[in-house]
Amino acid sequence: MKMHFMLVAALWLLLSTFATAQEHAATPATAVTMPSTKALVVFGRVSHDARTLLSDLDSEWIVSNSESLKGHEGRLVKVKCFVDTERNKLSVLSVRDEESGARYATAYGDSAFRR
Repeated sequence: MKMHFMLVAALWLLLSTFATAQEHAATPATAVTMPSTKALVVFGRVSHDARTLLSDLDSEWIVSNSESLKGHEGRLVKVKCFVDTERNKLSVLSVRDEESGARYATAYGDSAFRR
């Protein structure tokens, strides 16, 4: 009888603990996403007013610190930045001009040229 009572008490305690844990685990409906903490590299063309960047995937990003893109208007650039996808914003860390044409190097010692 004593063993049966202990088993019921332990089971009741275990079930009430699970019920309490599920009650507090609900996420709030207004969860706010933070900007990425890892710097990403984005390729795109700077607008003429240097406030937006049209990426190579045809998505337009608003630049939060547009003074960093001054002097690169209308050019294809490689931007290292933090991305906030919820607000569609970029925070630019560094900018490099990219050439529109690809350059290829030929290594004549490569196995493709040996016969």
